[in-house]
Amino acid sequence: MTDLVAVILAGGHGSRIGGDKPNIMLDGRSLIDRAIDHVARWRIPARLSVRGPGQICTTRLTEVLDDPRFEGPIGGLLGALTWAEEFGARRVITIACDMPFLPCDLRRRLDAAAAQFGTPAVATSLQRRHPVCSVWPTGCLGPLQAYAHSGRRSLNGALENCAAVSVDWPVQDGRDPFHNINTLNDLAEVSQAMNNFPSRSEGLAQ
Repeated sequence: MTDLVAVILAGGHGSRIGGDKPNIMLDGRSLIDRAIDHVARWRIPARLSVRGPGQICTTRLTEVLDDPRFEGPIGGLLGALTWAEEFGARRVITIACDMPFLPCDLRRRLDAAAAQFGTPAVATSLQRRHPVCSVWPTGCLGPLQAYAHSGRRSLNGALENCAAVSVDWPVQDGRDPFHNINTLNDLAEVSQAMNNFPSRSEGLAQ
């Protein structure tokens, strides 16, 4: 059995930024390529969560389909857990494709907490949870399917349902390491930050 596998959640519509968010370019590289590069450094089995086949123009990772019964991130999470369980993994770490400043110790700290407590572990910063950046035991699949069938869709609610623990990160270089890109203004702001601190920005995504 494999301890940990990874899934990049990339099935959202990205309507606030004009659609096709994963393929938006940031400093010469697409957001999805940045996320794939981040996960590749972990050297664990990984997949790309999408709503439908061919949704994202990349051949770098095999696709895993969201659970089609449920819209939103909960569908991606259930698809990720289903694949991880079939793969024989104990836990799956999920990240979003639109967070270019993810901390270098994300996998290590989240997985250590999840393994210690036997529950999901979720990243937090500035007193906020970031449920798309979490480690989930595959044993959560059944309870979360029941949770989704009850009509609930919130990932924060899913974390509560499974008694998740939080792992906190400080602000780095004046920026939340879990800052995400939702709009063109966000994109411009992040691009400017990378121009101001190029080496530090790249270092956060190791």
